[in-house]
Amino acid sequence: MSIIVAILGLSFLIFFHELGHFLAAKICHVGVLEFSIGMGPRLVSRVWKNTRYSLKLLPIGGSCAMLGEDSAGSGDFSTAEGKELSELEGDPLIDYDGVRFRKSEIEKYNFQNKPAHQRFFICIAGVLNNFILAAILAGIIVFFCGYDNLYVSVPSEGNIASENGFEDGDIFRSIGFHDKGQSFTPGYRDLFIWSYVNNEYFDDSTILDAVVIRNGEKKTISFKPHFDEASQKYMLGISFYGGRFAAGNLYEFLTDTFYEVRYNVNIVIQSLGLIARGRVQRNEVMGPVGTVTVMGNTVERSTKYGFFNAFLVLLELLVMISSNLGIMNLLPIPALDGGRLIFITFEMLSRRKLDPSIEDRINQAWMVALLVLMALIMSNDIWNIFSGAYASVLGG
Repeated sequence: MSIIVAILGLSFLIFFHELGHFLAAKICHVGVLEFSIGMGPRLVSRVWKNTRYSLKLLPIGGSCAMLGEDSAGSGDFSTAEGKELSELEGDPLIDYDGVRFRKSEIEKYNFQNKPAHQRFFICIAGVLNNFILAAILAGIIVFFCGYDNLYVSVPSEGNIASENGFEDGDIFRSIGFHDKGQSFTPGYRDLFIWSYVNNEYFDDSTILDAVVIRNGEKKTISFKPHFDEASQKYMLGISFYGGRFAAGNLYEFLTDTFYEVRYNVNIVIQSLGLIARGRVQRNEVMGPVGTVTVMGNTVERSTKYGFFNAFLVLLELLVMISSNLGIMNLLPIPALDGGRLIFITFEMLSRRKLDPSIEDRINQAWMVALLVLMALIMSNDIWNIFSGAYASVLGG
């Protein structure tokens, strides 16, 4: 049952992303040939108001196929040609698998014929929807659970935190290497990620600067991380009051909601950096199959604390994945939204449109590469499932 919930949750995120493209296309009067959830053979399909709506077999993707859009950008639905059905006063009726336009309407509703700013809006609308959904779900989490704000805990004199200049109740805001840029860390998870990413650069000569708010005023504290003999790692040596804290007013609620989304966006960006530096293990790389498996297992384990708790855990996962989809689709890779945005931005800056056939060939070539990558990731997911790697990640 938990796996089904996970699949439905992931499918909903994909649906919401494609819905952004769909609504933007309709606003800009672009013909939408098919709006589909899933990939592969159609399970259910119906044409309504000159758009085909489809539910497909494999719940690992989706598409919003637009009139005149290249095939690589249209998922698995070809928009290259329509079939001429009949002619009325010299104006043939063109059929695109059940979706029909008069030949005189093709230019009007063609994606490629729309101004660059409209095409830009249509391409980025899916990503915007990902972040909008992430913000809505994050707001629900913050409303019921609060946010893990950082309040320094100094229970007694003579500990490392007090020796470094911290006081009980300091509100921790940011941290960075001495006389270098600060990283904003409003929550415990933000600080944990910063420490995890930068711990390898700590040594006996490292000096860190932390900004805290004390009695309403900002204060910068310089301190050295200490070496922990038990873990054989450098530690910050700061304790915090644990748990999440409820927002006291609407401003704090909106701010904490923003911080919740910001954390999930930041962890995706930091993860990409760790992958580039070779610090990610094979069992930590997940595709759709791995995501559904881990989501399902996580939700199932959380049900022992009650179904409402499991629901909040599912929302937390969906915020993370929705933010992930938003960032990954913004990567400047042809065949993804980010790559298409690069082409349109070039057009707006140079006032010269790239030959659609060239763009189409580039997108198709990268689509093949992405499909190969998806196949490799899926095989890695299957390996991790049968080897028990995902269970070890979950502490099983």
